[in-house]
Amino acid sequence: MGQKYKIGKISSKNTAVGDRAKAEHTSYANPKNTEMQMQALDQIRQLIELMATHSEEIDSPDTALAYAESIEDALNEESPSRSRIEKLIGNIAPAVGGVTALAKAIDAIHATVSHL
Repeated sequence: MGQKYKIGKISSKNTAVGDRAKAEHTSYANPKNTEMQMQALDQIRQLIELMATHSEEIDSPDTALAYAESIEDALNEESPSRSRIEKLIGNIAPAVGGVTALAKAIDAIHATVSHL
């Protein structure tokens, strides 16, 4: 014997009611964003390597490195927060501004992230 369900107004993309009911949602990554995300990840990893090379020239290298690693973590998320990443970039920029190679790397990351 089945069960009766009385349901009022429902507004939903996925709704399942009843015995063995199933609702599924499939989302597909935007290939353009994924490509930009991977490019940004490569750039931040290069920046981290450069920071190790130029650590004596950076103000608070440990803090700047922690921000860079936070950017890498944020970029590894399924849906990275552009505003969070841009804020972290803004925190690194003053510390590395005196080192041309690092400043250029930061600018390249910022340009890539702005397209996410």
